[in-house]
Amino acid sequence: MKSLFKDFKKSSKKDWLAKVEKDLKGKPIEHLNWKINEDLVISPFAHSNDLKELPKPLLENRNSNEWEKGVRIIVKNIKKSNKEALFLLEKGAEALCFKLEKNHTKKELQTLLEGVNHEWISTHFIFPKKTWKGIVQNFLSILKDKNLNLKKVACSFQFQDGTTIPPADYQSVIDFSNQLPLGNFITINARDFYQGQENVVEELVQTISKANAYLEKWNEKDLDLKNLIANFQFSIQLDDSYFLNIAKIRALKILWSLVIKSWKGSFKPIITIETHLTTTTQTEDENYNKIKATSQAMSAVIGGTNRLYIYPSDAFKKETKNAQRIALNTQHLMQLESYMDKVQDPAAGSYYLEKLTDDLAEAAWSRFTNS
Repeated sequence: MKSLFKDFKKSSKKDWLAKVEKDLKGKPIEHLNWKINEDLVISPFAHSNDLKELPKPLLENRNSNEWEKGVRIIVKNIKKSNKEALFLLEKGAEALCFKLEKNHTKKELQTLLEGVNHEWISTHFIFPKKTWKGIVQNFLSILKDKNLNLKKVACSFQFQDGTTIPPADYQSVIDFSNQLPLGNFITINARDFYQGQENVVEELVQTISKANAYLEKWNEKDLDLKNLIANFQFSIQLDDSYFLNIAKIRALKILWSLVIKSWKGSFKPIITIETHLTTTTQTEDENYNKIKATSQAMSAVIGGTNRLYIYPSDAFKKETKNAQRIALNTQHLMQLESYMDKVQDPAAGSYYLEKLTDDLAEAAWSRFTNS
């Protein structure tokens, strides 16, 4: 079959820039540059010549771009939160995230998780630091009471204050992960590192620095790094910058791969990224919040998040069932009607996004290795 490209003259970046500047009536294209910060200036025009080599798609260990449709439940009343969880599961939620505000007993957790089949969905807990082993032990006991296969239970655990498990508890991490092989016990909370668009590189540096510091402490105790790496997950938040959101997630994947390569050589890295669309960007206008959330959610999905939490448009007031359903339905539409879960790396091949990803990753890696 004849190649269609043979009928078209090959154009260089210089040719394209000449055409762009002509359309700008002589005004230099630099006039349209996006200045993220003093060191990071992005041109609105990207070309394959900008890339040292055409990058490969970030395929990871998945054969699609599927993500878990998550919902967050702030637990104040146990029975009410259980009804909320079951309601959202009926509407198609795939990941339940319970934010616990106190140390709950096993009986209370049983009531909270009543009617939930943990083999079908993933279950996640955010809780006060002092309770972590008790929470995990009670959760394990409940799973056994339900006669569930622990090897099929995906879950994660993280502290409210954003810290990670102290070195004194490393053996507990090993013991628990042996029982729950799909569990993530080490959460690198990068949500607290967010300081606006102009500090996105520093946000990435702090994220991988925190993860690397954990590896260093683990290694000092002569523990198996491969076992630990499988326990990691990263928790990030996004803002209103559509393209920067996509590039930030992709850059984090590249950076984590570089960190693992420096430790384990040929070991294939595994990364789990959960993305939160926080209430900080919400306004009093609920309809406007829905539009903003949709845009942010699309950037998270195109970037390749593994789990996504869209908060209801009235989260700054009272989270009504209707707002919860619309937030969840946004994810349904992206999967069931837009098929955004079908292509492994949707951003691959976009010169602009590839260049932006590379610029973020290179800047962050340079600062990380020279710190």
